[in-house]
Amino acid sequence: MRIPTHGRTPGLVVLGLGAAILFSPLARAADTAQTQYQADVQRCHSTPGIDKQACLQEAGAALEAARRNTLTAPGAQAEAANRSARCDALPADQRQDCLTLMEKGTVTEGSVSSGGVIRETTITTPAPVTTMPAPGTPGTAPASGSIN
Repeated sequence: MRIPTHGRTPGLVVLGLGAAILFSPLARAADTAQTQYQADVQRCHSTPGIDKQACLQEAGAALEAARRNTLTAPGAQAEAANRSARCDALPADQRQDCLTLMEKGTVTEGSVSSGGVIRETTITTPAPVTTMPAPGTPGTAPASGSIN
């Protein structure tokens, strides 16, 4: 049986279909996911002080999620809830400083992919109020120029 090609060469039809699949958005997304996975694996092997097995497992999970198109970035509300949850685990006297540190406006260096994020902020706390003993109180130094 012969397939009608309407004057076209069957090889060109197949080549055209192959090119359409190769350059489709899914193919580009898969290529991007594979490239990201390779970069993640390289980072797992070259970053000192991390659990390489866990890192490789996370890289593989991210690749699978990207292939299934379920790899998503969290929204602003999810990020805010995450920041708050990190601070909730701290003792009450440290919680407010943690929340201040997590707010926008802090100086942030590094990235998660480079091994960590360093946040810096300045929190001004007033000095404790101390009372000075009255002059001439026993146990205090005499004022300058006084005669005993």
